[in-house]
Amino acid sequence: MSNDRNYGILGFLAGAAVGATLGVLFAPRSGKETRERLVRRAQDAKDDLDELIDKGRDEWAKAKGKAGDAASMTKDEVNDFIRFLMEEGRDLKDRLSNDVEESASDVAAKARKAAENVRHSAN
Repeated sequence: MSNDRNYGILGFLAGAAVGATLGVLFAPRSGKETRERLVRRAQDAKDDLDELIDKGRDEWAKAKGKAGDAASMTKDEVNDFIRFLMEEGRDLKDRLSNDVEESASDVAAKARKAAENVRHSAN
């Protein structure tokens, strides 16, 4: 919940409590009835506040759980990405190794041919 919403709800509850108290005090009831009503209203306000606190805790737990899920997903995604990069790196290493071997073979073959040409030219 946002702070503005929390303050709005608390303001509403406080206003309701003050209004109920003033209404009860100025009502044409006996002192005993008025006190009983005040106690009942105070208990109702306490119950409402307890309910609001419980809802806040539930919302906090949900938000905390969602953040944990998002962090886990991100961790899994990062692990998958690292695994992908490692596989691509191995594949690239193998391709480069093959290319180097082929190039070395080609250079060696050309060097032998050039050496033979030099020998034939010298004879």
